Amino acid sequence: MDFLKRKKNIIALVLIAVVSICNVAWMYQNGTSAKYEIASKYEFLNPAAMLVDKHDSIVNFQSLRESLQKKYETRDDFLISLYFEYLPTGSNVSINKDEEIWPASLIKIPVAMAAMKKVSDGKWKLSNELVILDEDKDSDFGTMYQLPTGTTMTVETLLKKSLVDSDNTAHFVLLRNLDGGEIEDVYVHLGLDDIIDVIKKTPQGAEVDNRMTAKRYSVFFRSLYNATFLDFEHSQFFMNILKEAPKEYVSLGIPDSVKFVHKTGIRTGDNVRADAGIVYIPNRPYLLTVMLQKKNHIPVEDGEVEKIFEEMSKEIYEYVAQAE
Repeated sequence: MDFLKRKKNIIALVLIAVVSICNVAWMYQNGTSAKYEIASKYEFLNPAAMLVDKHDSIVNFQSLRESLQKKYETRDDFLISLYFEYLPTGSNVSINKDEEIWPASLIKIPVAMAAMKKVSDGKWKLSNELVILDEDKDSDFGTMYQLPTGTTMTVETLLKKSLVDSDNTAHFVLLRNLDGGEIEDVYVHLGLDDIIDVIKKTPQGAEVDNRMTAKRYSVFFRSLYNATFLDFEHSQFFMNILKEAPKEYVSLGIPDSVKFVHKTGIRTGDNVRADAGIVYIPNRPYLLTVMLQKKNHIPVEDGEVEKIFEEMSKEIYEYVAQAE
């Protein structure tokens, strides 16, 4: 009797589970069909608009724009290039939109994207190992240069070291194992062909002038967010790595509970500090790239960059979070 009773209970539970799944599938199918029907009805409107609640469809950032311009457009101490984009509607704010600044370690992003593309295309596996050569070692940033020549690391570990720890040696290992065309594909896809032209015209051994505006740099994160270069799976994997980046600069003005996927950059010789990424306020994500360069070759003092980043980031965060 106990056996029969247990059997009946199991059958009942299975039936409940099946019915629940069917209900969810029906709701999803009908909800999706309804959305397609609406999109079909309003053929001249953005089909993605139906996914955004009207309360979150913010387009007016004029007071934020004016405030940021007043505080950061003209300063005696720092040159600041800033680009903000509210992703649900595309509304944006640019400060010193034509000022080009060294992106510093932010340039590790396109190289890592090219490496991840090889993984998504099946040419590499994340578990494949690459060897560290003497020519890869760079002591300017990171600790991997201390490892013995011939040490091997997986592609996944190298990506994490390059993106999270900003390790130059990891970056150069990945770079050496990519051909020029694979990196060029990233830039061409994003409409940055002119940077490729500059690279090709730069004499061998000379430093490439890859300075750019905050707005232009932001296309890397927009591509990752929309999965235009990498597929959905590998864009998500890439962003999950960046989610572990140290909380500094822009992070200082964002509550710890809010997810921030980003990459920072430092170019000590030119007194540059940069941070770019996406802040994930629930239903109100925004992209923010900020590049700061100290003027007149004056060294950056402890805390002054952090103060600017914190105040700027906090103002932007509060505006987006509290907008009606």
